[in-house]
Amino acid sequence: MTSQRSKEAHALARRIATPIKCRAPIDPTDPEVTPPPDAVPADRAELAHNNNDGGLPRFYLDTVVVCRDCGKEEIWPAERQKWWYEVAKGNINATAVRCRACRHKRKHSRPSECCLSHCFPARFSNCFAMRV
Repeated sequence: MTSQRSKEAHALARRIATPIKCRAPIDPTDPEVTPPPDAVPADRAELAHNNNDGGLPRFYLDTVVVCRDCGKEEIWPAERQKWWYEVAKGNINATAVRCRACRHKRKHSRPSECCLSHCFPARFSNCFAMRV
């Protein structure tokens, strides 16, 4: 049984995703394209770490991502894309492939190096837990 809050969240996600899907053909690397009003401008100086012959984006748009694990559609906001590519220095050809919930689950399901250091002390001798 689905709660009312869950139904409303799904309806909102569908309403938000529909215009984004319709806008998919816009190429942010094309100098002839006028950025939409909700586009986030890219800082090309921050994208200099990407040696890309295909061109660097001039702006970011919200994009719909289908999760590789659960199949749920989620919006990858332009602001997060800007952070990923310009601040975290992510590869410009990389895109999100998992929803936030699956990324969180995957991140916390892996054992950390500190846990492994107790099982393999020679391999993880530089680990902070081994020095304490």
